[in-house]
Amino acid sequence: MAMEKATNLVKALPSSRLCDSLDSARAAAGAAESGKCWYVMQLGKTSMSEVHAALQEGSGQLGVLLVASQSPVSQLEVLRAMEYGGVYVASAELEKPGECLKEAASFSIGPSLVLLTEAAAIKGDENWTAFRYDPRREDQGLAAFVTDSSRVRSEIQGFLSRESLLTLIAKKSLPSASAGDAEAGGLSEGLAAASKTVTILYSSDTGHAEECAKAVARQCRNGGYAGSAVRCGTMDSFDVGALPAEPLVVFCVATAGKGEFCGNGRNFFQKLSDRSDLALNDLKYCIFGLGDSHYWGKGTEESKFNFAKPARDLDNLLEKMGAQRMMPTGFGDDQDVDQYHTGFAEWKGQLFSRLGVDKADAAGGGDDGPVKTDEQIKVETKQLRGSMKESLDDITTGQVPFQDTKLIKSHGSYQQDDRDLREERQKMGVENAFSFMIRVRLPGGYCTPEQWIAMDDICQNFANGTLKITTRQTWQVHGVLKRDVKNTMRAMNKACMDTVAACGDVCRNVLCTSRPDVCSKELHAEILHYTYDIHDHCLPRSGAYHEIFLMQGDEMAEKIQVMGSTPVEEEPLYGLTYLPRKFKVAVAIPPSNDVDLFAHCAGFIAIIQDGKLLGFNVAVGGGLGFTHNNQKTHPRLADVIGFCKPGDAKYVCECILTVARDFGDRTGRKHARVKYTVEDYGPKWFKEQVVERLGFPLEEAKPYAFEHRGDLHGWVKVNDGTWSCGLLIPIGRVKESSRVCIRKIAELLKGEGGFRMTCNQSLVLENITDAKKSQVQQLLDQYKVMHSKETTVSGMRRNMVACVALPTCPLAFAEAERYLPTLVERLEAVADKVGIAQDDIVIRMTGCPNSCGRPSMAEIGFIGKAPGTYNMYLGADFVGKRLNTLYAESVSEDEIIKILTPMFAKYAGGRAKNESFGDFLVRQGIVKAMKDGRDWWTTPEV
Repeated sequence: MAMEKATNLVKALPSSRLCDSLDSARAAAGAAESGKCWYVMQLGKTSMSEVHAALQEGSGQLGVLLVASQSPVSQLEVLRAMEYGGVYVASAELEKPGECLKEAASFSIGPSLVLLTEAAAIKGDENWTAFRYDPRREDQGLAAFVTDSSRVRSEIQGFLSRESLLTLIAKKSLPSASAGDAEAGGLSEGLAAASKTVTILYSSDTGHAEECAKAVARQCRNGGYAGSAVRCGTMDSFDVGALPAEPLVVFCVATAGKGEFCGNGRNFFQKLSDRSDLALNDLKYCIFGLGDSHYWGKGTEESKFNFAKPARDLDNLLEKMGAQRMMPTGFGDDQDVDQYHTGFAEWKGQLFSRLGVDKADAAGGGDDGPVKTDEQIKVETKQLRGSMKESLDDITTGQVPFQDTKLIKSHGSYQQDDRDLREERQKMGVENAFSFMIRVRLPGGYCTPEQWIAMDDICQNFANGTLKITTRQTWQVHGVLKRDVKNTMRAMNKACMDTVAACGDVCRNVLCTSRPDVCSKELHAEILHYTYDIHDHCLPRSGAYHEIFLMQGDEMAEKIQVMGSTPVEEEPLYGLTYLPRKFKVAVAIPPSNDVDLFAHCAGFIAIIQDGKLLGFNVAVGGGLGFTHNNQKTHPRLADVIGFCKPGDAKYVCECILTVARDFGDRTGRKHARVKYTVEDYGPKWFKEQVVERLGFPLEEAKPYAFEHRGDLHGWVKVNDGTWSCGLLIPIGRVKESSRVCIRKIAELLKGEGGFRMTCNQSLVLENITDAKKSQVQQLLDQYKVMHSKETTVSGMRRNMVACVALPTCPLAFAEAERYLPTLVERLEAVADKVGIAQDDIVIRMTGCPNSCGRPSMAEIGFIGKAPGTYNMYLGADFVGKRLNTLYAESVSEDEIIKILTPMFAKYAGGRAKNESFGDFLVRQGIVKAMKDGRDWWTTPEV
């Protein structure tokens, strides 16, 4: 009955043609020169998608009449038609269409869309809004949007408040000051809201909440919001006093510490809590909270209480202050299969639907990354070129776009910012103190005195005045400003060094035992030669590094060749996708395991017999990184799968690499390391794949024995008559007096000496003649550089390792480098009392479970969970063939001292001869031995 009545109304319109389908109406409208071609249809979700597609074509002769016969009736889809600009839109009762059909028929500059609703369907709906939107009225100085209703229906009000209308519509539709009360009342309020920005605020330490916030911003922009109408920033950067003027604020809130706000949201919450005068009745908000429901122990009250606590606290406060919750608060739990992504996917789906942007494609988005996955970025950026060159030349900001932060890793650098300064800079309204860490490619850790001097100059001229010796047996410089990145790379290049493959999803810096006392100097040089072979063979060949960082001036327009890295258009080993994750390789010379060989993706153990190198035992599948409470991630020690000849090592490494390339998990980076491929398929299968690609079998592994993994401290005479001296560089930070001393030694040894960095973050001076030995010793004494058992203070200090962590690492939950020496000093006092101060005990600390400092292989290991709070692991062996075991969760400094004090006493009085601390703890049953990495989550009893 309703459809028939609506059809008759159309037939009565002058110069109108009635069509039997929407497609035929579109075709007729495209061919007609005048008059409307109408199609009458029932209102429905399926039909509206077809209508919107037709309206976007913009034909001035198309007319669509929608008929609604059943309640409830939504006017939202009709309202959205106004987003297309030149469209006539109206909504009226079927029984009282008024002038809307006549106006729609005469509208020739674009399509017309009219919704006619039966009176019975809207009976009792006091807020039903009959309106007309006619862009022609603007030419007469009138409002395009007109309504006869005394109130604007809440559905329309909410739509306008969420800015699903373009800002342009709001400007066109606001009534003038002389408009009637009805028009200037609820309607003015609703449309004024549309002219305000949608604001997305986040509080984030590790970047996850920031990524969520930027994903929302990107979807809104691509879903019809004006770019300038979407603001996205940290909570602390927003003026709390401006909240009452906001129509809608979306919050993405991460959790830090024990249910605390992250550093860039703490002030916002405090200020909001203090502003009881703010009236937020007109503010609509929604919140997504991130947390870990097991972070403080599975099923504990503490975990329950602290889970996403900042988000819940903010929700309660906003509700208390009168703000309107637009939709239920969403939660992302790191315990979910895909961590916070699971909850975010559900929550954002509801949010996008309510905002009317659920059909938008968010593949673009300016600087609101991450726009694409790491795999997409690698494929689509022309062999790691991307927009890096242009980004580094952009002087308007100290950072590079998100996509380029991914790319620059492959060129040996990470974008960072000083987290100690975030709060202050946000108060000042300036961007974070961005800088870049740059890591040098230095296989085997060896450099000349001239190269050391060059790096000393670089850290002074371009960085923070210090050098960091890393567990990857090379240097890092920190604090390089964006404007100095290219100059830093060029200075390194002039000293015959580069940063190619120092980071990224490639074969990284290949390690080699640094101790000069493990074999003859000639044999050590031979093994180092094969280390270089492995490294160079697996080096990426893209010319992107040279084009981005080294080329300058017209004369450098053509591609160049540096250090044997020939620029080619496609990688012979890596292809377009490179590896799923980083690939780490080490070469060990027994009896020393100073490289922690079993922590690597691929390892080569030198087999020496009668002073000759027979070849290498081959190990695969090691790696230590994991995620707190994510039981799908865990450390793993490598398996020895065979033996190869010296000259075949580089080909074996290539085959291990390509198996990882082809079978590694590219769907989730947390499960992409080689260790998981070996774990999932098994060592036997992995060996078969390597042998198949190699073309000949690996021999059975040869006998070997590791006896220690510490560094040389003090002087040792090598078989060629020269001297080597091992220095202790606490936590690898070369600064102040030690930096001055080593610089002077480098100048003294020019042309004859050598420097070898260690995987325990220290340094060995090499090739020192008898004539120079006393001069070197004099400098060491003068500047009080630790280099002997007497000057290195204690066994723990000689064996302590820590990552950088705060303030520059974006992943750190807690301190490491800046704190471990303080903790060790307290532990030294305890050890001294029981007589074990000089006993070597491996102690390591990292600020997060990515484990750059290899804490999972320490006799005493600490992994940060929150500021001042660590998980404590005990019981690894002294030579690096056993992982440690979780002993205590979330401990503070005083608790650590309390735990270790009685253990040190027991060890001092009850150890067997030559028994290490880790072995003692296992033998005494203080901790269970961690027999396999897959038991990481089940072996502890805490």
